[in-house]
Amino acid sequence: MMKKTVLFLAALFTISIAVAQKGKVTTATTLLEQGDPVKAKEAIDQAMEHEKSNTWPKTYIVAAKVYTKLYQKGKDDKGTIKAYKFYQKAIELDKKGNHKGKQKGKYKKEIGQALLFFGTELTNAGVEAFNKEDFETAVLAFDGLLELNKNEYMEEIQGEKVDTAIIFNAALAAYNAKNWSVAEDYFNQSIDLKYGGGDAVLLVHQMYVEQGDSTNMGSNLMRGFETYPEDNRILTELINYYLNTKQNDKALDYLNKAIESDATNASYYYARGVLYDSNKDFEAAKADYQKALEYDPEYFNALYNLGVMYFNKAVEEMNLANAETDFKKFESKKKVAETTFKEAMPYFERALEVKPDEVAVLESLKTLYYRFEMMDKYKEVDEKLKSL
Repeated sequence: MMKKTVLFLAALFTISIAVAQKGKVTTATTLLEQGDPVKAKEAIDQAMEHEKSNTWPKTYIVAAKVYTKLYQKGKDDKGTIKAYKFYQKAIELDKKGNHKGKQKGKYKKEIGQALLFFGTELTNAGVEAFNKEDFETAVLAFDGLLELNKNEYMEEIQGEKVDTAIIFNAALAAYNAKNWSVAEDYFNQSIDLKYGGGDAVLLVHQMYVEQGDSTNMGSNLMRGFETYPEDNRILTELINYYLNTKQNDKALDYLNKAIESDATNASYYYARGVLYDSNKDFEAAKADYQKALEYDPEYFNALYNLGVMYFNKAVEEMNLANAETDFKKFESKKKVAETTFKEAMPYFERALEVKPDEVAVLESLKTLYYRFEMMDKYKEVDEKLKSL
């Protein structure tokens, strides 16, 4: 009889402890309703630490609300992120049920309703963290919201939801945090959903550039061009990619498309001129460089490249002249070379007007002025070089 009495008293004692600890949850709720989240935190923290209440879903529902309020009151700048984790814990425990495996989903509706309002808090926390350049916290907030939207507890209330703006924001936050794998995942989702326009494609490209990932650059830009064929920024990057990787045929194909879509864009003619220049097609390159200057008379690179083309052509012609053993033929070919050297001069001079301190241009003009005994101009350029 004594043994049974002891066992009965022990059971009562255990129950009283459990009730006492769950009472902490009630206390936290009351304090929160009274506008004192700091004291509510003390009570709920104790409840989360005790084994009799730390497996109860309600504990974490209340904890989430307490920490959300702490964030709102400026008492815990990570409060909303912590609250998100508490809601996750509440869902996990609610799915398990009690120690007997019963009462599964008892708090499903309550959690779902709470999450519906909490989504706004996570969004605000993400935006605030982003604006403070705390990008890692912003990623956690936006990522947390997206995970909650996929949770069955939320779906049962609001249905299936794809928040394209939050996906893009998560990508931007991860990009700024240099969390490349997360950024890539969310940017890819944005592109698939056609949200973010060409910016999403170009940010992925920039991400690959920063990582030195040339393998994925081409496929990303191709996808971008197919998705946004009117975005000339993507087309320009695609052309540059093909030029840089020596895929000249593909570059020419896309340059022709670019010029068809934007016939007054000087950059496209310049790029095609570079392509022809690299293929030693002097006349085609000259025509495109001049076309670029038609639309942008101060296009430095086009001016400089024309000067270089004529200069190099003149050097080749002079080499042919020097190879002649017949004096008359030498003189004839030399005159041709001298004429070509002179044709280079005005392009370098115009380039210098655009960029007065460009050393490469000054050096080229110095050589030409000396060659044609234009000593006043030679001295002027020489002094300029010495002053730089």
